[in-house]
Amino acid sequence: MNAKVIPRETPDLNDVALFVQVVRAASFSIAAREHGVPVSTVSRRVARLEARLGTRLLERTTRRLRLTDVGGRYFEHAERALDELTEGNRHVRALHAVPRGRVRITAPVGVGPRLASAIAPYLLATPLVSIEIDLTERRVDILGEGFDIAIRAGALDDGDFVARKLFDATRGLFASKAYLARRGRPKRLADLASHDLVATRASPNGATWDLVVDPDDAGRGRRHRFAFKPRLVVNELLAARHAAIAGAGVTLLPTAQVEPGTLERVLPKIAGEPGGLWLLYPAQRRLTAAARSCIEHLLSTIPAGFSASKSAG
Repeated sequence: MNAKVIPRETPDLNDVALFVQVVRAASFSIAAREHGVPVSTVSRRVARLEARLGTRLLERTTRRLRLTDVGGRYFEHAERALDELTEGNRHVRALHAVPRGRVRITAPVGVGPRLASAIAPYLLATPLVSIEIDLTERRVDILGEGFDIAIRAGALDDGDFVARKLFDATRGLFASKAYLARRGRPKRLADLASHDLVATRASPNGATWDLVVDPDDAGRGRRHRFAFKPRLVVNELLAARHAAIAGAGVTLLPTAQVEPGTLERVLPKIAGEPGGLWLLYPAQRRLTAAARSCIEHLLSTIPAGFSASKSAG
């Protein structure tokens, strides 16, 4: 007589949990009552678990239940695994209720000082949260590199992210007082050709600035692409600003990043194309309480910080 072969399938986790409850209660009827199901359902599901494991876990009589040797070892593993899973569920729920854990942020180098200042009061208010800030000018793969929040100039046209505008950014041409005293102040756009210019990106053929002549309050005006051979090329705005302060030449900078008294605006009727600073976070990933609260904090503090710096200037 051929024995019936029962396929060895992965046990249903609900069946495992029910088996553990039966053993803890030492009763099918008590376990059935606690789960709100008939005794026959409990018996059938424990039998299904045994069939999937290919072994008997319980010896059942009219008076008592007894674990088999294999059943006793399986119960120890199953009980421990279920307790771990319960703890994991509790931990995940806590992450989405109370801000705790690490939040990773990527941002341009030039935003670093203001971002660090904005984060300080948040850390005081959320003692269970730690922050990691990665400052770089490269185009970071936000999802691939595991960042929770990104701050970027220019919105990202990508459905994978939610983009929240922090503020509108205006850009102007700046140089140090010492440089202008030495080389003279340009009176018109064409005069820049005879000046030392600092660019933040360039090709072997030179660099370009997309400018707006006589911009209105919304930044609209006559557009002009100014091509030039830079005297100095750096790959981020903070370095360009420091180079200009040191007298290296004229550069194009966000006006909000120029501290009062450090640089002078030249050709004030010419501006860079309007832009903005944006905060990005993944659209599909469920945010932890830490990431969510950090986003809310940055959205309220960074725009206010830039507005205050503009008023001071």
